[in-house]
Amino acid sequence: MIGTTLKKLLDEREIKVNEFARQIHVPAQTLYSIIRRDNMKIDFELLLRICDALHVPLETFCGTGSTDQPTPEEWETLWKLRRLDDHGRFVTLQLLDAECARLQAAEQQPEQNKINPLYMTPAAAGYASPAFGDDYEDYAVAADSEADFAVRITGDSMEPYIHDDSIVLVKRGATIYDGDIGLFFVDGDMKCKQYCQDYLGNVYLFSLNRARKDADVTISASSGITICCFGKVLLKGKIPLPQD
Repeated sequence: MIGTTLKKLLDEREIKVNEFARQIHVPAQTLYSIIRRDNMKIDFELLLRICDALHVPLETFCGTGSTDQPTPEEWETLWKLRRLDDHGRFVTLQLLDAECARLQAAEQQPEQNKINPLYMTPAAAGYASPAFGDDYEDYAVAADSEADFAVRITGDSMEPYIHDDSIVLVKRGATIYDGDIGLFFVDGDMKCKQYCQDYLGNVYLFSLNRARKDADVTISASSGITICCFGKVLLKGKIPLPQD
């Protein structure tokens, strides 16, 4: 603290407080108060006067490592600011205000992107694709996107809505309704298909490209086949179910 440091410096030089007060032209009570309080609060111009008289740098008093106190560079900046005339202070403070406003706006602005895993093993829109593994790369999406991961689709059975070798965003754990597009694990294969279930409990996984309806999958309620949905594919707008 400043009081302890000042007392130590005066003792090392065998200078009495009253004598030093006269030397720097301040009341002795002011110095006694600084020593007694022993904190970091002190008039900056007085601190400069003390440093000049004792031939020590500002770091001697403010280089404490405390993150709550000004650094030596900040003290020096304040000293320079006080030496400016009214115009200089006005210009400098205007610049400081503008920079503070810029930083505040940047802190309040939400992140533009977030990073999701893009699984490198493709999910086949038509026939085959293994389940997801650890082979993935980072993929940037909008910060407000609902997507939990991305996957590359191969095949043309989901044209024209999902093109061959395109990347789709997927929300994990989303409820799937009739007409939704999802990633389904069926009988050892991962498929990207349009979901539909009839009143008897039969499930239909449709290809959007009806020229590829040979790639449709039908699972009857009595088949005993388990369907696992890995997530809902996020597309803009609702896609109608096929009529054929």
